[in-house]
Amino acid sequence: MEHTRRITRPAVLAAVLAGTALVAAGCTAPGSAPDESTTHTSGPMPAAIQSILDDPRYAEGRWGLSVVDLDSGQTLLEQNPHDEFQTGSTAKILSVTAALADLGPDHRIDTPVYALGEVSGGGVLDGDLVLQGAGDLTLGGRTKADGTIDIPIFDHYDANALPGVATLTPEDPVAGLDELARQVAASGITRVGGDVLVDDRLWDPVVLDEVPITPIVVNDNLLDLLVTPGAEGSPATATSRPQTAAYRVTVDVTTGAPDSQIDLDVTDDGQGSLMLSGSVPAGADPIVHTYQVPDPATWARTLFIEALQRAGVEVDASATAANDAAALPPTSALGATAPVAVLASPPFSETAKLINKVSHNLGANQLPLLLAAQAGQRTLDNGLALQWVQMQKGGLTSADATVLDGQGLPGNVITPAGMTGYLDHLTTTDTFDTFFDSTPILGVDGSLASVLPKGDPATGHGHAKTGTLVEPRPGGGYTLVTKALAGYIDAESGHRLAFAVFVNDVPMDSVQGVFQANSDLGAVASALYSTY
Repeated sequence: MEHTRRITRPAVLAAVLAGTALVAAGCTAPGSAPDESTTHTSGPMPAAIQSILDDPRYAEGRWGLSVVDLDSGQTLLEQNPHDEFQTGSTAKILSVTAALADLGPDHRIDTPVYALGEVSGGGVLDGDLVLQGAGDLTLGGRTKADGTIDIPIFDHYDANALPGVATLTPEDPVAGLDELARQVAASGITRVGGDVLVDDRLWDPVVLDEVPITPIVVNDNLLDLLVTPGAEGSPATATSRPQTAAYRVTVDVTTGAPDSQIDLDVTDDGQGSLMLSGSVPAGADPIVHTYQVPDPATWARTLFIEALQRAGVEVDASATAANDAAALPPTSALGATAPVAVLASPPFSETAKLINKVSHNLGANQLPLLLAAQAGQRTLDNGLALQWVQMQKGGLTSADATVLDGQGLPGNVITPAGMTGYLDHLTTTDTFDTFFDSTPILGVDGSLASVLPKGDPATGHGHAKTGTLVEPRPGGGYTLVTKALAGYIDAESGHRLAFAVFVNDVPMDSVQGVFQANSDLGAVASALYSTY
């Protein structure tokens, strides 16, 4: 999801940077400017593309373009190729490929549970049970029977930004916790006499765009609210998922006219009570709305205790109490203890696909932190420095890019030529096929599913990553900070192209302009397919 600071995003909106700049901390690549002496043979701009660049709606904006024929090495098109442009979520190309290089496509994350204390003959644990977050993005909640991750076109992660189109995957969001609980019961524990604790200390706390980036994630740390309209003028009803005592939900949603807008909001009293209010149109299918939990460790603790109870393990501690992080033993003490339960994640290739297909911000922001943890380090700065090592291998320097996070919040910039050079480099790496398969397919799935008109000949012939950042303007309207698309086109000629196209700083009267920009970049990709 190309996100906002609580601005909803139609087909991907994003706004104000909440992270800290890391340039001074060494998170731009060292090196010299690109070699301007390299010969580029850039032909005339195809008329279909030039007409988009010249459209009056972009008159106050700025375009950047780089297109390279990977078979010949020829640069086919350029516009402002060495100027910096806001990446939006095309930054996920950088974070995902760095993680693929360092972790490997087959890397799996083990989430352990430790029993601290003696277990009596009757199965009573005289001590605490600790669930240790290890950075598994899905924790079994999206895993299908074949071991792959379920990835819809419009994910619940986007529900509030795309009202009425997001869907819930059929998998049980607490399936992983249930599996861990069954293993705890199978170990002989029938009752936990102490507390149940969640250890989220794998890396130092990080909050980006008001979202905690934690190593413990259950259901994307979201409470799903499924709202069903009634008859016009009558109350709507709602159910929550997962079913849990973590939150008490009161519903005050009316059913409006069939052509009315979806308008939903959740308020939190800070004491575990949520109020879902607003209105939904009569005749609509059930509508997904979500609530971002502010304390993922306490959320996971409650859900795990409930899973233990379902598995027949009694817990003396209150299920809805806050997670007592101060009661956790030193990490070294946990590491010296054999776990009583372990859940293995799907291979990282599946997580990469989830992150890229639906533009999953939380997952992307975990990646540099996972790199840091693997290296025995703890901070986002550490992880971004490790990401830069991989970016440098792709030829990127401080003249080409600046990275601040994994998802692509404002302040992350790259040049069009830097992006196509990096995309070219990726084709020589051992993990290229995995990366290529992880990206949205033009006109087929993920964030590119609806970017082309039906029957467009380019459908299925491009793999690329979208990027969108939108900010409200004082006095009304919006600024399209960036709309971006970068990846590969398997052109009609049989040649493979690497391309990067950006438009920045476009004033818009309404967010409908984002949809138009999305379609326009799709049209650019289609023209590249047909022209080259």
